[in-house]
Amino acid sequence: MTHIFTSALATEMSHYLVLLREAGRYIDQVKSSLKSLDCYLKEHNHKDKVLTDELVSAWVATKQVRSRTKAAKISHVKGFAKYLISLGFEASIPETPIVSSDYVPYVFSKEEFIRMVSAADNFGWGIIRPIRASKVFPVLLRILYGCGLRLGEGLSLRWKDIDLENGIIIIRKGKNMKQRLVPMSNSLSKLLISYKGKVQNENICNDNLFESNFSSGKPFKNNSFYEWFSKILKKANIYYSKHTRHERGLCPHCLRHTFVLHSFLKSESEGRKFEDTSAFLSAYLGHDSPKETDKYLNVSHTVYTDSHQRVNDYIGNLFPEIDFDED
Repeated sequence: MTHIFTSALATEMSHYLVLLREAGRYIDQVKSSLKSLDCYLKEHNHKDKVLTDELVSAWVATKQVRSRTKAAKISHVKGFAKYLISLGFEASIPETPIVSSDYVPYVFSKEEFIRMVSAADNFGWGIIRPIRASKVFPVLLRILYGCGLRLGEGLSLRWKDIDLENGIIIIRKGKNMKQRLVPMSNSLSKLLISYKGKVQNENICNDNLFESNFSSGKPFKNNSFYEWFSKILKKANIYYSKHTRHERGLCPHCLRHTFVLHSFLKSESEGRKFEDTSAFLSAYLGHDSPKETDKYLNVSHTVYTDSHQRVNDYIGNLFPEIDFDED
């Protein structure tokens, strides 16, 4: 449901989002932050078109989120404050705090992934639930693991985004609306060729790779895969207890971290310098800069070191290559 701004700054918030959208900016996160601020201003009966440091600080104090998320929200409001000033309104530009990453990922071992694949290939929802998820999600699982895609990127894939002849995935709307080309392994390309044939034989819509049971012409939603993924982990006997507050635990995004770490370790074992790999891996992952990739690898490498070498050197090339062919 679309949020309707109702605070004293409602008009300015709406116009600011339109301005960002017309400039080609990705506005979902900014909109979420302004929506929260709008509700706060309305609830506390602020009737003046001003945005002071005290107001922003009081609003931020109500957000029980990670420090990085809080810093991002302040950054969004900072841009809005500059916009207000340009219009002649009174506004203070908040300082964005410098924070370190407090996210600790889980990295799957090769043995764990093999168990996950086995559980996925032999899993069924039963007669009550639709069974299409049991057919399509094992393919998505392999794509996430083998290419390091974000879950949303994988679910939104259309067949026009897949170059089966050259083994390339085209990400048209990645994070921050970035586009990129993602090479696939030969085994994954062969699997998708086989999968496409099965989809066509079952007369499922040829547009989306992962057509939903629930909405014709649309892909499955994130929460459907999350539910399936948690069941697969349980069936594969993969459990993990959080040790720190901000550990995300076992989730689909851990597959992306696993891909990053395994890729880096293989590159390192072949004598490539970290600096040489980082820039290439950054472009492959769709990161804004190598610095974003560095954070991925630094955290993951610590996890790997503490895990007593549970990730083996099994990658065939720079990026993970697993035999995805079905027997």
